[in-house]
Amino acid sequence: MKRKIAILSAAIVVAFSGTPGRGADVDPPSEPSKAKALPGVEVTANRGAEGRFVIDTADGAAKTDVPVHETPQSISVIGRDQLDDRNVQTLNDALHYTAGVATYYSNDTRNDAFTLRGFGAEFMYLDGTRLGAVAGRGLDQWRVDPYQLDRIEVVKGPASMLYGLGEPGGVVNMVSKMPTEDARHQVDITAGSYNHYGLGIDTSGPLSDDGRLLYRFIAQESYSENQVDYVHGTRTLLAPSLTWRPDDRTSLTVMATYLHDDTMDSNNFLPRIGTLVPNDLGQKISTRLSTSNPGYENYDKTQASIGYLFERELSEAWRFRQNFRYAYLTLDNQALFGFRLLADQQTILRAAMNLGSSFNNVDLDNQFLGKLESGPVKHTVLLGLNATSQNFADNEGYDYGYPLNLYHPVYGPVQRPDYNDTRTRQLQQQIGLYAQDQMRYDRWVLALSGREDAVRSTTHDYLGDTRQTQTNHAFSGRAGLMYLFDNGLAPYASYSTSFLPVAGTDAYSHPYRPLTSHQVEVGLKYQPAAMNATFSAAAFDLRQNNTLTQVDNPMLNGSVQQGQTRSRGIELEATAELTSQLKLLTAYTLQEVKVTKGSIDDPTVGKAPSATPRHLASVWLDYTLPRGPFAGLGFNAGAQYVGASYGNSANSFHVPSFTVFDAGLHYTLAQWRFVLTANNLTDRIYVARCGIDTRCQYGQRRNAMLTARYSW
Repeated sequence: MKRKIAILSAAIVVAFSGTPGRGADVDPPSEPSKAKALPGVEVTANRGAEGRFVIDTADGAAKTDVPVHETPQSISVIGRDQLDDRNVQTLNDALHYTAGVATYYSNDTRNDAFTLRGFGAEFMYLDGTRLGAVAGRGLDQWRVDPYQLDRIEVVKGPASMLYGLGEPGGVVNMVSKMPTEDARHQVDITAGSYNHYGLGIDTSGPLSDDGRLLYRFIAQESYSENQVDYVHGTRTLLAPSLTWRPDDRTSLTVMATYLHDDTMDSNNFLPRIGTLVPNDLGQKISTRLSTSNPGYENYDKTQASIGYLFERELSEAWRFRQNFRYAYLTLDNQALFGFRLLADQQTILRAAMNLGSSFNNVDLDNQFLGKLESGPVKHTVLLGLNATSQNFADNEGYDYGYPLNLYHPVYGPVQRPDYNDTRTRQLQQQIGLYAQDQMRYDRWVLALSGREDAVRSTTHDYLGDTRQTQTNHAFSGRAGLMYLFDNGLAPYASYSTSFLPVAGTDAYSHPYRPLTSHQVEVGLKYQPAAMNATFSAAAFDLRQNNTLTQVDNPMLNGSVQQGQTRSRGIELEATAELTSQLKLLTAYTLQEVKVTKGSIDDPTVGKAPSATPRHLASVWLDYTLPRGPFAGLGFNAGAQYVGASYGNSANSFHVPSFTVFDAGLHYTLAQWRFVLTANNLTDRIYVARCGIDTRCQYGQRRNAMLTARYSW
C-alpha cells in the first residue's frame, strides 16, 4: 500500500511538470413554412457539472440536449458539487437522497446494490455505453468509483427506446470527468473510520497552445477495513482521457479506466433468529461477526475499459455522435455463507463457494441529432443504431456443511471446491435501430420514440455438454406529452416499455424467458424563476412480466421467474439552492410492489417481493457562513427513513423500518477545502434487509470520513 501511494505521489510530480431558476422560455409561434434548420450548435469544450448544484441537463442519459424540465419523464441528476459536499465514496452513497431509489444495504464492499421503483438495477452505463452485467447477478457487477465522475443521471421507468436491453425500474448513467480547457489540479487525502485512508489526484488542462488538445488524468489508491471482523481491502483507480478538437466542428475524446479491488465479503448472510429477534437464550449476533473464514475469504476483481466519444457537426441542423467502449472484467471470489440455522439456534451450516468469472463487453452507439423546424413546430430529432456484444464466462463450485457457532466462532480449515456446479459461457449479441422526435409547439411538448431490437444469446454448459441458443426480437417505445406554463410549472404524462432477454437457465435449469415491462406515468415539474431549484412529483404504474426473483431455497443458487410484478407509487423530489448559502435535497417515495400473476399454485401471488420497502424518505440541508471570521465554514445534516419490508417472498415476517442520521462540516480557505462527514450518527444497529429466513444483513454502523483537498 505504501509503495502504491509513493507511486501516486511521483505521478503528481510527473503529471504537473508538463502542464503549462428559471421559468420556461416560451417562443411565439412562427409563420408556417417548410421544414428548416434551427441555429446549429458549435462543438465546444466539454461542459461538466462542476460548480452547479442544480443541474437541468442529462444529455448522457437522454441522448439529447433538451432540458430535463422539458422532458416528459422523471429524471434526477446528481452533480459533482453534491458528491463533494456529501463526501460520497460509493454509488450507493450518491443515490441516498434520490426519489424512487432504495439504497439501504450499503455495507457491501464488493458492489453497489439498490433498486429503482422496486426493481433491481444490475445494468450500469458509463458515458452512455453499457457495462457488462447479467440479470439477477450482483457479484460480478461492474463498479465505478465516484471520484472519476462528473455527475450521475437517473432515468426512471423503462428506457429501452434509447438503450435497448433494459430493466423496468430505469437506467443509471454515470458521466466521467472530461478534459477541460482551463488548467485544474487537485490532490485529495482521505482518512476515516475502520482505518480508511487514501490518496487521489485529478489533473486536467490543455496540452497545446491553441487548446486543440486537452487531457485529464485521475488516479486514486485507498485502503480500508470494515465493521465486520477480518475484512479489509485495497482499491486502485486510473482514469486517463484525451480530447482532440481539430476544428470547431469536430471533437474526439479517448478514455480509459482501470479499477482493481482486492477485498473480502462483508455482506454476511445471517439468520432471522439472532438478528431481527433474539434466539432462545436471548442472544443477538454481533455486527462484527464474519461468517466466512479469514484464511479463505477473497474477492479479487479487475476491470478495465477503453473507448471514445466522437462528435461532428455536419451542418447547422445535424450532428453525428459515435460512442464506443470495450470493457473487460475478471473476478476471483472465495467465501463461505450460511444457509441453515440448526436447532440449537446458535450454529449455522455454511457453504464454501469458489467462483471465477469474466466479461468481455463491446458497445457501439451511432447517433444523428437534428434541430429542425416544420412550420410552427420545432423538432429535436434523434436517429440511432446501437450494437453490443457480451461474452460472459462463469465457473462456480460449492461445498456444503461447514458449521459455525454464531456467538463463539471458531474458524477451521476450508477446502476450496472445484468448479463442480457451474461451468458456462454465454455470448449475447444485440443490434437496435431507434428514432425519437421531441416536438415543441408553443408551450406544448410531444415526445415520440421507438426502437426495434434483435438479440441472439448462446449459452454453452460445459458440465452438461449442452448448447442453447435464444433469438428474440422486440419493439420498445415511449410517448410523452407535456405543457410548459410560463410560471415554471410543467405537467406531463408518458407511456414507455422495455425489453430484456435473459441468457441462461433458472435455478431449476429452465431457460429464461425475456422480461418485458410497460409503465404509465403522470407528473409535474416546477422550476421557479426566482430560485435555482427543481421540484418534481410523479405517479406511476409499472408492470413487469417474467420477473426474476430469488428462489426460496437456500440450497439452490439462482433465480426463478414469476408471472407478473406490479409497482405502483408516488415520488416527490426537490433539489434547490434556497439562498446562495443554503442548499436542500429532499425526496419521498411511496411504492406498492407485489406479484400480481403466477401459476395456479404460486404462493407468492398477491405478495410483495422481499426487501422492498413501501415508504422511503430523506432530507438534507447544507448552510455555509457567508461572512465574518468563519466565512467559508459550512454545516450539513441529513436523515434517511426506510420503511418496513417483508423478509421473504412468502411475506411471513417483516424487517422493521429504520431511520439513520448524517451530519457534516466543510471549510474552504484559499486553495484548501476540508470536508468531514459522519453517517449513521447515532450508531443505530438495524437489519437493513432479509432476502429469505437465512439471508438477513445488518446495515452500516456509524462511520466518519475526512477529506482534505488542495486545488490550484
